[in-house]
Amino acid sequence: MRVTLLDLPFLRPALLSWDTNVNASWELKAERAVSLSDRIGVGGNFGALVAQARALLLTGQTELLASDARDRRFLRAVLTAWRDDPELARRTMKTDLLETIAPAGGCTRLTTVTAAGLLLEHFDNLDEWQAGLFRSMTSFVHHAAAAQEVRSTPGVIEALRAPRSFLLDPAGPSRLAEELAAVGSEPLLWFKQNHLGAYADGRFGRATRDAFYLEWIARADPESGDHSYLSRITEEAVARQRTETTGTDGRYFGHHVLEALTAKPTRHPSPTWLEALLAIGGDPRMRETPGWQRWWSRISGAGLARAQRWMQGINLTAFLDGVEAYARHTGNLDMQRMLERRRRFLIGLYEQDRIEDVRLILGDDIRMWIRRHVPAAAQDDVCRLRDSSKSDTAVIYVDCEDFALIEGSHVFRIHIFAGGPVPEVADRRVRVFDGSDLRDTFPEHFTRAHGDGRYAAFSHDVGGAWLMKTLDFLRAQRVHLDEPALMERNDYAALERRRAGWR
Repeated sequence: MRVTLLDLPFLRPALLSWDTNVNASWELKAERAVSLSDRIGVGGNFGALVAQARALLLTGQTELLASDARDRRFLRAVLTAWRDDPELARRTMKTDLLETIAPAGGCTRLTTVTAAGLLLEHFDNLDEWQAGLFRSMTSFVHHAAAAQEVRSTPGVIEALRAPRSFLLDPAGPSRLAEELAAVGSEPLLWFKQNHLGAYADGRFGRATRDAFYLEWIARADPESGDHSYLSRITEEAVARQRTETTGTDGRYFGHHVLEALTAKPTRHPSPTWLEALLAIGGDPRMRETPGWQRWWSRISGAGLARAQRWMQGINLTAFLDGVEAYARHTGNLDMQRMLERRRRFLIGLYEQDRIEDVRLILGDDIRMWIRRHVPAAAQDDVCRLRDSSKSDTAVIYVDCEDFALIEGSHVFRIHIFAGGPVPEVADRRVRVFDGSDLRDTFPEHFTRAHGDGRYAAFSHDVGGAWLMKTLDFLRAQRVHLDEPALMERNDYAALERRRAGWR
């Protein structure tokens, strides 16, 4: 992708403060500039004309409006009244009135610019005000622009005169977004290059940005590549949620961004991709929170399931990385050798889409390590292991629907529960666990509820017997797994020999 100036990091130089008198002088100059801008093309009585046009619009005197609009200055006054008061425009701008006041011989350049601004400010809202209003407005603006003298410098009139102008097409924002994404550009740069910066925040500009953001996400590789542009998308989506109402479908633009992010059929999105998702919607597994109700309750079932699966993968990786870091830090070679089997087993379950839920339960010391070294995506759901003697212990709970696992670092055994989840750990309202409950109390409760033969626990060993025993137990419980994908080739061969009675 071509890098533009907009992609470069923004520098914040330290500037000396100006004197109070200098600030006051510039503020006065700014006020004078605004006043001059407002008076461009305005005669001494233009304000009175705008007030007159407004009064006629409010009282519905369309015949008198049509008659007076034959005067080009009064026509511009009508358009200015609509431009300055969106509510007045919504109530009184009608297709028949536009067609009536449209001048047969064209209008002035300034009137054309005013009409174009009105179109671009409201764009896709026009047909919500009245069916067919967009077509009437674009017809008015098109004929007005066509009557203007051709100039070599870019601007709104030249953009309107372009073949298949984006500005006159209801699908223009989508077409423009696709074209910009295809050449590696972006909307803000296009508006600047075409001297249309004044219209970038109207409905046309916003619709273009929305379409471009979704097109950019659709073209992006969620696993690799430069995802820094996502921060701009998420910042706007979050900011607009604070100030805008939802659309007719009850969704904010952020909902559409979440749908686009979660539409990617991958199991390994980049950390930046996940951070964008969390910045808008929060953790998709936290069903009891207001944020989940606002965002994830309105996302498609497939998108929600994929987002939850991504979070499970992050927690798996956080657990395995935490255990590995501890093993390397302490020089525990046996734990390092055992880790590869744990990683292959847990990641294999994830790759087979067997995992429904994951919870991390961490001692105080290892929890601090994970907060420093693991992407923020994994941190909101971390639970506390309340055991002063196990401050560097990491425990993971894995719900695979027809069985569940509780596994930990150090000498913490792997516990297998056949028949469903462990209710006490599956309850996300519970955020603190005692080590004794995980090792003893919860297995006892599960055994009483499901029977003696539905629970087993095995100690980890360097030779990998724990993994073979776990798979044998699950097989005896009629749990069907792709076992070769959960083990190293030599381990699976050893498992097959053992099952065949060989040693």
